[in-house]
Amino acid sequence: MGKIHNQRGFTLLEMLISSAIFATVLIAIYTMHITNQDTSTRGVNKIEVQQNARVAKERMLREIRMAGYDPSGAISAQATPAAVQVATGNTITFIADVSGDGISDRVTYRLQGNQLIRETASWFGATWTPNPPATSELAEDVITLSFSYYDGNNNVTTALANIRRIAMVITTQETVGGMTQTFPLTMDMRLRNL
Repeated sequence: MGKIHNQRGFTLLEMLISSAIFATVLIAIYTMHITNQDTSTRGVNKIEVQQNARVAKERMLREIRMAGYDPSGAISAQATPAAVQVATGNTITFIADVSGDGISDRVTYRLQGNQLIRETASWFGATWTPNPPATSELAEDVITLSFSYYDGNNNVTTALANIRRIAMVITTQETVGGMTQTFPLTMDMRLRNL
């Protein structure tokens, strides 16, 4: 047999250095992966919260603009004969045929905890009857809901019969990984049927 020349393996020191470099690279890759995953989760949650608020905003905008469209004559039968029945800083109740079925509806939007709530009832001649589902959640993670009311000359008003324009702000909030983000949505609407 011939001699084996130049057969050299790794020394213990070389193995330790290689292992240390390999471990450092793995830790860096893992840290980068966790950071990217957290960023992605925050982004997805933010998009979901924003999308829920946008859907709620669009529905509210469409329905509130219809205030005063009263095919059943419910407004004149109310103690306060106005299209907008309640107008506070964080609640609105109005009368309109929002379902398009020829029957007037009473719709309320309000904040309950961190949920944006929609309540409905339909007018059947003399009383309001809940229109299933009478109460539903439009959006969650809502931290503020505020309304401002204006007359036909764009002056702030508290008189229900004078309301012609409504400004609204919905603010949502999400927290992921200890980071809290808020997302405000604003809209300004004119009541079409008044």
